[in-house]
Amino acid sequence: MIEIFLITSTHWILLPVEEVTLSGKRYQAPRKLDFKLFYPYGTDHQKQNVEEGNTILFRWKGKELFRGIVFTRNITKNAIVTVTAYDKMQYLLLNKDVYVFNNKRLDQIVARLLSDFSLPKGTITNTGYMIKSLVFSNVTSLYDIILKAISETYKQSGRTYRIYANTGKLYLEKWNEPSTMFLLEDTNTVTDFNVNFSIDDIATRVKVILTKDKKTLYGYASDSSGRSKYGLIQHAESSSDNLNQAQLNKRASQILSQKKGRKKEVTIDALGDPAIVSGIAIMVNLKRISINQKFYVDSDSHTFKGNLHTMSLTLIEENKIPEVQ
Repeated sequence: MIEIFLITSTHWILLPVEEVTLSGKRYQAPRKLDFKLFYPYGTDHQKQNVEEGNTILFRWKGKELFRGIVFTRNITKNAIVTVTAYDKMQYLLLNKDVYVFNNKRLDQIVARLLSDFSLPKGTITNTGYMIKSLVFSNVTSLYDIILKAISETYKQSGRTYRIYANTGKLYLEKWNEPSTMFLLEDTNTVTDFNVNFSIDDIATRVKVILTKDKKTLYGYASDSSGRSKYGLIQHAESSSDNLNQAQLNKRASQILSQKKGRKKEVTIDALGDPAIVSGIAIMVNLKRISINQKFYVDSDSHTFKGNLHTMSLTLIEENKIPEVQ
């Protein structure tokens, strides 16, 4: 059921591959494809020679799951060629520049960057909120620029967006909570799991500090039940946005909602489903330890071998956007 194609300007070449690993991580840009080729010495395989810069397409059961560019290749004495390819999101990481944006929406920023670097564009959703100013005076990757704009849009509008690659193009869309979710259970699909509980990143009070017009304003939010259980643990951060008192308090509440309470991180090995990738929400029912709740996929690694598809997932409770300095 595995099909790996080397795509040239004139035709597609099917490559001899037995096992494929497709992986990704939430807010880490590209998805990665790893596979191995075996070319015995003395055989004529010149037409199937894979090189850096080639386009690779992976299909599973007839459905395209990946299209990307070969970035690394390793050849051993035993004539085994290990190939790593990344999708178009890799170009957002590799390309860097300085930019100043004034009164631009997230989608306008994305469209500008894709145009400036001649990257193929799919559908770019109008994000609505106008960002007053974003300044990148230091050399910054295109991905971090976009991630900063995503973060600013979320802080002001409460809406989350994602950028991703599909069929060789880059797309921007709103990241909606699904009306229905995949369900993984330890009674059928889950073959192994591990659960880690932690309060390392907890906050029971949040303080946001804003200095403007020679005055300092403070926004607060507090988790009283968490404070009584874990003690006072304050998270403080400064804001450079032009916010009033109500907006400061709202910002503090948004931060607290992500940082309050004990956190669970779950790792799962399960029968594979290609639609379960980093960032999506899924339901997990681990009856043996009484966990039945929604998690977000933080990282995923799918292995395809013959007709077998398995996956290893790392799951977290909050789909928090990482801060970009």
